[in-house]
Amino acid sequence: MTRSSVLDRREPSSFRDNRGFVFWDAGRVYRQINEAGRAAYEQLMSGGLYEQLRKRGWLVAHDEVAGSNRAGAYKVIRPEQVEVVSYPYEWSFSQLKDAALLTLDIAKLAFAHGMAMRDASAYNVQFMNGRPVLIDTLSFDVAKPGEPWVAYRQFCQHFLAPLAIMSRVDLDLLQLMRVHIDGIPLPLAARLLPLRHRLNCG
Repeated sequence: MTRSSVLDRREPSSFRDNRGFVFWDAGRVYRQINEAGRAAYEQLMSGGLYEQLRKRGWLVAHDEVAGSNRAGAYKVIRPEQVEVVSYPYEWSFSQLKDAALLTLDIAKLAFAHGMAMRDASAYNVQFMNGRPVLIDTLSFDVAKPGEPWVAYRQFCQHFLAPLAIMSRVDLDLLQLMRVHIDGIPLPLAARLLPLRHRLNCG
């Protein structure tokens, strides 16, 4: 990601996950993986999922940084840098749709490898060379047999609801994502949809 040179500064938006966080060092982005994220990261890397995601171009590549002694760190990784950062409320309908389909494809592939996406945020997707790519390496967890997809509601709020109201009401309603950082609330999306569309099973 392109920014002015800074020294070891934690990304302000990366604060919710106890498994790790993003930080900047000398103008370059890194991700710290805490001990809490060890099991999921090791499964991602050793179970074949990372290799398959990279082969398909669905997940940003990274290198592990050797010799890091950061407090609380299990590992530090250096992701491939995203040259131009964009946000979901800046995207077109087609971009949001492509990001949604990518998220579903990744979720299905993860389940096939014994893992599950625990985050389905549109903010975890960026466009590189015109294609959507997941940039959050810590979006995965070891799957628990019989457990439903824990990120389904988030997927609906970040993708399904915005796409529905853009398609059925007005494209400009994507701007609601500016104020609803956790995705458009489903009751709000339902109220915005005309009655005739609420009765449509699709």
